[in-house]
Amino acid sequence: MIPPRSILAATDFSEPSRVAVTFAACLAKQCHATFHLLHAEDPLLAAAARHVGIDLTSDTREALQAFIASARPAADYAPMHHVVSGPAAEVIVDVAGRENVDLIVVGSRGMSGAEHLVFGSTTEGVLRRAKTPVLVVPPGWRPLTPDAPDLKGIGPIVAAIDFSPPSVEAAAAACSLADALGTEVEAVHVVPELPVPERWRAHADAALRERIDGARIELAASVGALGTHVRVRTRVESGHVPERLAAIAAWSGERRPMLVLGRRPGRLGAAPGAIAYRTLMLASVPVLMYVPPA
Repeated sequence: MIPPRSILAATDFSEPSRVAVTFAACLAKQCHATFHLLHAEDPLLAAAARHVGIDLTSDTREALQAFIASARPAADYAPMHHVVSGPAAEVIVDVAGRENVDLIVVGSRGMSGAEHLVFGSTTEGVLRRAKTPVLVVPPGWRPLTPDAPDLKGIGPIVAAIDFSPPSVEAAAAACSLADALGTEVEAVHVVPELPVPERWRAHADAALRERIDGARIELAASVGALGTHVRVRTRVESGHVPERLAAIAAWSGERRPMLVLGRRPGRLGAAPGAIAYRTLMLASVPVLMYVPPA
């Protein structure tokens, strides 16, 4: 459900995960949502600690208390703590299901020590397995002001629409989220440019203009069918889809967007899709990968 009634944030005590926890706490505050904080213990480390008489879980809970105290406004929100042993991605998804949370929040870097963005990380594993929406927060995100308790000032919510049912459902979720955050929605469709030899360029440009005109009509119809009272602007551009989406959603001046992408159902266990995956890797803003309710 978006806006979420309950949020689960995962941390491995790294700085990128601290950023994600801070974002999750601000969102929970804004949406009046229950807030869960999770750390997945390495099973081998936990077993080794038990062998020498150390209660790693107890130590981890103390570390979570110290961690949350340094991640305002999370410290003021008194999250429910979970320490569970097992592979991080599996633990995150399992706890999200057990607690019936509406949204999982993770960082794009730092989880399981991955230095690269998304691919090969715990984040990728969560994106593959999750049956609920996943919000990926980049390490460079910062609240509007250092002590901001919520996400006021963020926006617009950029909804990428390719006219598939999942993308339209994601746009509807973006409208609900924008309503909770007090901002507007920017519905965006990117028409891919046609890779053709130069001698065919004039014909390709004519075809591209025709596709853009058609996309404007279809996008307006899709937005009209949402039936939302939130202000929705429409924008049709051309280019390489992931690069354009990442550029459109980039922060600039007082513009501090979030990006919402839809995921096709029935693809759990698979990567989000080439365009969505590439967009996640390029985006410098929080990205919500929306999964429609089962």
